Amino acid sequence: MTVNVVNHKDLLATINELLSDSRTVLDVGCGIGETLENFCCPIKIGVDAHRPYLENPKSAEQYLKINFTAERISELFLPKSVDSVTLIDVIEHFEKDIAWDVLGQVEAIAIKRVIIFTPRGFFKQLDVDHYGLGGESYQRHRSGWEVEDFKKHGYNIIIFSKFHDQSNKAFLEVYGKNAEPVDALLAWKDC
Repeated sequence: MTVNVVNHKDLLATINELLSDSRTVLDVGCGIGETLENFCCPIKIGVDAHRPYLENPKSAEQYLKINFTAERISELFLPKSVDSVTLIDVIEHFEKDIAWDVLGQVEAIAIKRVIIFTPRGFFKQLDVDHYGLGGESYQRHRSGWEVEDFKKHGYNIIIFSKFHDQSNKAFLEVYGKNAEPVDALLAWKDC
């Protein structure tokens, strides 16, 4: 397991490097697809519990949209059925025990790897849907994550130093314009 620290915000380039050997990607909690649309995989599947996010995608990017809950994702996908599974800004929306259960399910689904992105530590986020699509109850953060959480489960980690700052609307609303930025964690595990 490796732990690296970077001082840039080029998250998508880093994720696409991890996805470079994948033809299929399942993005759990894809929201309006703004991250999924930038993944390099030719076959993209987005799952989200809030149907209006799937009905109002950010772009015309074509991907399979499935309205389903992450907590039961193994009911939809057979073991080893998708090359890579991503959870980008998702696990912090669950209590930790539920999040670990979801991670266990996606680890079984993934052929190559599971990729997670989350704030480091507890990042307070209010029940605000910045897309105006009625998803407020899905937006609250319920857990915080540290390097040790992932290391003990065999994940590699990159710390994106000071990733969340005043350019993030949710950060600005909760912490204000003078707050210190918050790190983010990118964790991945080869299956």
